[in-house]
Amino acid sequence: MSNDKEEATSPSKKNNNKYRRPKPWDDDPNINHWEIQSWDPEKDSLPGGNLLEESSFATLFPKYREKYLREVWPIVTRALDKFSIRCELNLVEGSMTVATTKKTSDPFVVLKSRDLIKLLSRSIPCQQALKILNDDVHCDIIKI
Repeated sequence: MSNDKEEATSPSKKNNNKYRRPKPWDDDPNINHWEIQSWDPEKDSLPGGNLLEESSFATLFPKYREKYLREVWPIVTRALDKFSIRCELNLVEGSMTVATTKKTSDPFVVLKSRDLIKLLSRSIPCQQALKILNDDVHCDIIKI
């Protein structure tokens, strides 16, 4: 009881961690809490086995990028086929579309492929834009 009175009378001591209990993995030196774990289709699986719904993203590109995109589109298609992502280049509308398939196992790769087509539409070279598909690379597009 004396401890409770001391804590109540002491204004400098805060009760921030009142309900915080130490977990067994908090002090384990073998666990790296900051490590980014890559998606492994054999080890990691979705609860239903695959994605329930198809997700797709489309991006428009300017007319002057059409020739370059037509040249590099087979490279982009091969890179996205490794992740079971379907991609489409529509030259009539001037748009690029990426979508998941039934074989897609990584749920985050569709967002990375969306960033890929955004980078391609904003004049980033194909080899640089394909780096976004790696787990340790991210991008930010700033609108000015």
